[in-house]
Amino acid sequence: MHKNSLRRSLVLNTSFTFTVYACLLFMATGRAEIYSEHLSVISSANPQSNSVQSFIIINSSELIQEGIKHSTRQQLIGQQTPFVIRFTKSIEPHLVFQWKIRVLDKQHGSIKMLSDFKGSGRILNSGYVWQSENLTASIKDRQQLVFRPKPFAHQPATYKKGKGPQGKRSKYGGGTRNIDEKKYNPKFSYDITLNILQNNEIINSHKVNLSMDRIDMIRQEYINHYNISRYGRGKNGNIPVPKREEIINIPEQPEHLEGNPLTESKYKLIINDGMQELASKISHVYTQHLNQLKSDRFLLDLKQNKLNIPDNELWVSSGWRNPERNEWYSNAVNGIHQRGGAVDFIIKAPANSIESAIGYWILWQALQNSKADINAYWQLETNGRPMTTKEFKQDIEPENGIPDAFDKADHLHANIHY
Repeated sequence: MHKNSLRRSLVLNTSFTFTVYACLLFMATGRAEIYSEHLSVISSANPQSNSVQSFIIINSSELIQEGIKHSTRQQLIGQQTPFVIRFTKSIEPHLVFQWKIRVLDKQHGSIKMLSDFKGSGRILNSGYVWQSENLTASIKDRQQLVFRPKPFAHQPATYKKGKGPQGKRSKYGGGTRNIDEKKYNPKFSYDITLNILQNNEIINSHKVNLSMDRIDMIRQEYINHYNISRYGRGKNGNIPVPKREEIINIPEQPEHLEGNPLTESKYKLIINDGMQELASKISHVYTQHLNQLKSDRFLLDLKQNKLNIPDNELWVSSGWRNPERNEWYSNAVNGIHQRGGAVDFIIKAPANSIESAIGYWILWQALQNSKADINAYWQLETNGRPMTTKEFKQDIEPENGIPDAFDKADHLHANIHY
């Protein structure tokens, strides 16, 4: 066969095959489906969230501060915007509308309908489903669906470090939905379908999905933890909610900073309110002081004996923490790690060893000698407890010529001033 004839034959056969396949697909589904083309969506008062059909959920009775960075002008977050989904295409009056909403996680509960028309909902193992009655042309505003998501509450009601919902420590933290503390809350997501019927048969379906993106998932964690009761002493939670623009991609780690990339979450996003700059300064003064001591070969213990100066690396162990992670890891309900203004360092040496103790002593000296340049707050800690003043002066356990503060330390915490 001639090449051109063969090519025409292949095109015709391919076209015929596709036409048959399309017809079979249409007969199999019984309808043609259009995704979003004729559905306009208002998901949020925030233009950035709305542009990606994302959102946050706020209880209508709450007043929450927005703006987490120390240099940000704080303001109240606007009240929860109802979701508005409008069908924009003209339809013949004899056709019937039927709206359906599916909440994609049972834990996220039901919805509050604000549209005038009626419907019914039911809880499923996979979530919640609501469906309207059949809406004829006589139903006012049948082309517009309006509803609110159910408000979200932190469980348990009191902030409990590393506790599950039964008050028992497990591999999960004590946060809102008993989740993997290094990951994040399941995102809220809603599937909305508008079916168009003729003679009780669906002839077209129009679909759209509203889902929290990762930025609003982080913001939701702050909302869930806002004003939460704190166990024991101290103020209740009052960390402001970050603005969308305050949540950024993880910056490239400076070459001289070893360890964690300034975040412990799996969001692949971060809030950096000066912690990276602070971490760089601390690392610099430590390295400078360590090199000077190694050059001078001169470091005396409390008994005026010379100490061997180990070549310990300074290691970033913690930076920004999302609130769920912070609740698992820390009892500081208003902890500055959640603001992106704090960083923790460890001396990379065997725990409770003489090398570790000397390393923390050198780090402390470096910071004390550079107070004006660093302009921050720092403290040595063990198991979350700050060292006391006397532990910097006494040498009891073990008696080795090194102050107990450095023997016991398991990390150094530093944060910018707020």
